[in-house]
Amino acid sequence: MYKIGICDDEKKMCTDLENMIDSFFKKRGESCEIQVWNSSESLRNDMPKFRPEILFLDIELPTENGVSVGKFIRDDLGDEAMNIVFISHKTNYAMELFQIHPYDFLVKPFQEELLYATISKILKLEEIQNKEFRYTYNRTEYSVPYGDVLFFSSRNKLVLIHKCNGEVISYYGKLKDIADKLPFQFACISKSYIINMKHVTSWKYDSVLIEDGTRLPIAQSQRNEFKKLMYNYSIGEVK
Repeated sequence: MYKIGICDDEKKMCTDLENMIDSFFKKRGESCEIQVWNSSESLRNDMPKFRPEILFLDIELPTENGVSVGKFIRDDLGDEAMNIVFISHKTNYAMELFQIHPYDFLVKPFQEELLYATISKILKLEEIQNKEFRYTYNRTEYSVPYGDVLFFSSRNKLVLIHKCNGEVISYYGKLKDIADKLPFQFACISKSYIINMKHVTSWKYDSVLIEDGTRLPIAQSQRNEFKKLMYNYSIGEVK
């Protein structure tokens, strides 16, 4: 059963969103548990006990904004896995929210089609995180869950796998041989790097910042394509 959280002081908006989410899962023949908070204080109190896979988080809360709540989740709770979807009546927050690396940003009132598309992508991504990248070294096959990979890099004849826990694994191979075989959340930014967009905390036209603090350059030839991929992936996109 999926756990979904909604934090918004507008009670009618919460009810509408809750009904749409419930309808989405019923159409899939699945069930979900939805927890609603109307204040940041109640969310903070309950979060250690109820940790949703997806959190719809209002930016304009009465006593503090959603960015502060997002920092609490990422920094104080150390939860980098929760898919935060910021919600607001306004549309001028996209770049400010990157420090929380949310999954998406939706504008109120919600459009059912866009909401369903967002949830569908998140569920697809969660499924992929548990699948594995397989490689061979010294005639032995190994695997790494896609969700554990920050980025791939190349050095001489080696492919290096940079993991979330700081470990770097290498094997003999070429990035170009794996680029087209990776799931949709991976993007090639140069001949030397393929990044996992789920772990991007910010980006600009010529570089990306990975959540471990590594900044990687984007090749000039890849900049337009990477911009399209990031927006298609939905991070920072205003819908």
